[in-house]
Amino acid sequence: MPSPEPPASPVSVTVGAVEHSIDVIRPQLRTRGARRVALYAGVQINGAPHVGTNVMQTAAFLLARAARDRLGVEAGLRFGALDNAPYESRTCPRTGTRYERSYHHALGPDRVGNLVKRFYGDLFDALSSATGVRYTVDTYTAQQQLPAFREEFLTSLAHWERLRWVLAPGSGHVPISFPCPQCGWLQKYGENTRLLQAGPTAARFTAVCLDHGRYDTEVRPDGGAYVGLTTLHRNLVKERAADRDDAMPVIIKGADWAAGCRLLDEAFLCFPGAVPPPRVFTPVILSESGAKLSKSLMREGKAQLTPDTAPWMLDATAWEGTVGTYAAMLRGLVSLMLTEPRHFERGYTTAELGRLVRTHGLMG
Repeated sequence: MPSPEPPASPVSVTVGAVEHSIDVIRPQLRTRGARRVALYAGVQINGAPHVGTNVMQTAAFLLARAARDRLGVEAGLRFGALDNAPYESRTCPRTGTRYERSYHHALGPDRVGNLVKRFYGDLFDALSSATGVRYTVDTYTAQQQLPAFREEFLTSLAHWERLRWVLAPGSGHVPISFPCPQCGWLQKYGENTRLLQAGPTAARFTAVCLDHGRYDTEVRPDGGAYVGLTTLHRNLVKERAADRDDAMPVIIKGADWAAGCRLLDEAFLCFPGAVPPPRVFTPVILSESGAKLSKSLMREGKAQLTPDTAPWMLDATAWEGTVGTYAAMLRGLVSLMLTEPRHFERGYTTAELGRLVRTHGLMG
C-alpha cells in the first residue's frame, strides 16, 4: 500500500538555512548563552477554540520539545489567557462612545479559571504528558499586576512620542483604558482618557465612566489601576517584561501575526539597547476563500467554509472521541507539518487539513 502523500508545499525562503523550524531561535541562544527558554503562546477564552488555535498551541508544545532535544536547553511553556477580552459592550446614546467590560470584570477569576480548564485543561495535560514539556497558564489580569509589567508600561510612557507612531503608524493614536473602579466598565478606545503625570515610579490618568462619570486613577509598580492596553501595546509590554526572566523568551504566534510583529520589532528599537525576542510563526488554518479561520467571521456567517468542513474544526468540543484522541490527532498533524520547514512555513485550508487527517490515519 503506497504511503500517504505529504503536503504539497513550495520551496521555502529558508531552504538550506533552516533544518528544523526551531533553529530560528539558535542565534539568540548563542548570543545570550541561554540554557533555558520559555515559549509564550496565547489562550482565548471567549468560546470554544477552533482547530487553528489548537494547531498553534500544539506546535508550541512540539517546538518546546524540539528546543530541548535539538538545542539542548531546558524548555517550558507559558500560556497567557486573555481574560481582558470583551464580555459585554454598551454604547453611549449621546456620544456613540463604546464601553466594554472584560471577562475578568464580568465573571470574576473563578469562572474565568473554569473556562480555561474547560477548553484547555485536559488538552494541555495530554500534550504535556506526550512531550514531557511543562506548562503554566496565567491570565492577563495576573500578568498586569506584576511589578515588571507595570514598570515596563511606565517605561513605555517615557518613550511615548516616538512609540505611539510605531504602534499606530496610521494615526499615532494608541488608546489606553482603565476600568471604572466601581463597575469595571471602560471606554474601548479611551477617548476621554488623559495622562496627567508620568514618571518611572507612577503615572496618573483621568478617565470617564458611562454610569459614574469622571474618575482619577494611578498606575504604580506595586499596584494601582488595572491597565487596559491595545493589542500591540500590550504585547510589547508583556514581551519586555518576559525578557527580564532568566529563561530566554520565545514568542509563538500564528503566521497571521507577522505584520503586527513587524511593528512590535520596530517598537523595541524605541528603547535603547533593546533586542526583540525570537519569534516562531505557526501555520494558519484557512477557509476556502483564503481568509484565516476566524470566530468573528463564523459568527457573522462569512467564513466561506466548504460543505465538508468537519464540525470539530470549528469547535473543538464537537470532537466525537476523547480529549486524548484529539490531542493525538493534533500531535500527528503538527508533527507532519514540522517534518520540513516548508511544510510549517505555510497555511492550510480546512479541506487540505481534512485530507491530511484522513490519509495519514490521524482520526484515531
